[in-house]
Amino acid sequence: MLTRTTSYELLREHATRLGAVKLADLIHDPARAQDMVFASDDMEVDIARQHIDGAALDALLVLAAEAKIADKRDAMFAGAAINKSENRPVVHADLRSPATRTSARYQKMVDFAEATRSAGAYDDIINIGIGGSDLGPAMVAMALAPFASGARVHYVSNVDPSHLHDVLARCKASHSLVIVTSKTFTTAETMRNAGLAQSWLDMGGGDSKSQMAAVTAAADKAADWGIDSAQIFDFEAGVGGRYSLWSAVGLPVMLAIGADQFALFLDGGSSMDAHFKTAPLAKNIPVLLGLLRIWNRNFLGYPTHGIMPYDQRLARVPAWAQQLEMESNGKSVSRDGEMLGYATAPVIWGEAGTGCQHSFFQALHQGHDIVPLDILFPRQPVGLHLADSWPDDIWQDSHQVLVVNALAQAEALALGRENAELPHKNFGGGRPSTVMSWDQTTPFALGRLLALYEHVTIVSGFLWDVNSFDQWGVELGKEMATSFEAHLKAGTIPAGMSPTAADFLARLATKA
Repeated sequence: MLTRTTSYELLREHATRLGAVKLADLIHDPARAQDMVFASDDMEVDIARQHIDGAALDALLVLAAEAKIADKRDAMFAGAAINKSENRPVVHADLRSPATRTSARYQKMVDFAEATRSAGAYDDIINIGIGGSDLGPAMVAMALAPFASGARVHYVSNVDPSHLHDVLARCKASHSLVIVTSKTFTTAETMRNAGLAQSWLDMGGGDSKSQMAAVTAAADKAADWGIDSAQIFDFEAGVGGRYSLWSAVGLPVMLAIGADQFALFLDGGSSMDAHFKTAPLAKNIPVLLGLLRIWNRNFLGYPTHGIMPYDQRLARVPAWAQQLEMESNGKSVSRDGEMLGYATAPVIWGEAGTGCQHSFFQALHQGHDIVPLDILFPRQPVGLHLADSWPDDIWQDSHQVLVVNALAQAEALALGRENAELPHKNFGGGRPSTVMSWDQTTPFALGRLLALYEHVTIVSGFLWDVNSFDQWGVELGKEMATSFEAHLKAGTIPAGMSPTAADFLARLATKA
């Protein structure tokens, strides 16, 4: 575990030493422009504004070696059962490899997507899922909007009936396809919404037998529920929901952008896999960012981490990354069940720039807490075309303003500006960030970025010695909700319920 490594105390000493060194002084070292900027294809990752120097970074690399990061990475890609609590291998990276795309499972998805797109029978496609069955595909669809054609694709996750209602109100039952995405095909919120959508299709002039599809690792349950087996798309049970967008969970995305563009998305993820597998640890971007997450969380004591995409179409990336990190690494026991004596996953949050600059960035610049940031942006716009009479290059100036704002925030947070005479205008600086940029947000670039974040989470989990591939923490609340629902219908009170909850449930029953 982290505290048992020989480098742990050395890293604490480095953190204490650097606490007396201003980040503004560190970042003016010209060598950082070469030593702390890393690349994979056209992606550049600049960590020069992190509160770290070469000696501390070297100590972190020693930590990576002590934790056997390379061995654990290789075991994952080799198919070892590293998900110990469920005795399963971790196979999500295989799903984006070129070899997997020759499988009958993948070809079935391609054939269905291309036939559906070419037939043009649907105006709307409604994906019903929750968690990884919603956050991933909904985020990717938004990010790749310029590459979409054909039917509109909607995403419904919340059991709140207004979510489904407001989507269905914009669609015609006779011209809609409903996809039910659930790994187990038992997820309570998803199945309730699926039942409502089924009724909507049949009562509105549609045919649920032909206008519903399923994406699941439990194909038998989907068939028993009533989905035609020809329209059931399965994936392996060993793929965790938050890692599943590369699987058939990506079907609504493929329906939106087409199989060729979806393949480019997978290629981007596969390219980051290759970098993660082959780059030396000192140049390995997922390893370095995973080490920085440990550095900021455990040695500098920063409990949160912000992800700020300066690309409006990437506005849902923070929510996706939030589930990825916090569901994977938000744990207090090791892979072997030992209690940990240190914090793990930071709270992940964020919003798209530049709007965030006019809201919570006030606290980031002048608040007491320091929040490390990832600032993300494409260097060039894509998909900005209104009409032939409106030249595309008109958008370029606005995009440059966007990029300048992103860079300015990173610099301002790090450097600050002292003002002793007017303390309300004093900027302390010393706020770390990583700047990631790439040419354009294409399907390839997006796949590469998302695979990078997956690997950062996995590296962090290896270092914390947690199992990043199970999520037992979501179970208790779900079990209680199921019990409460049954007691509500029966007009009874569950044993052990708190008095205030019992009172509320009794009053809710009288209004049912």
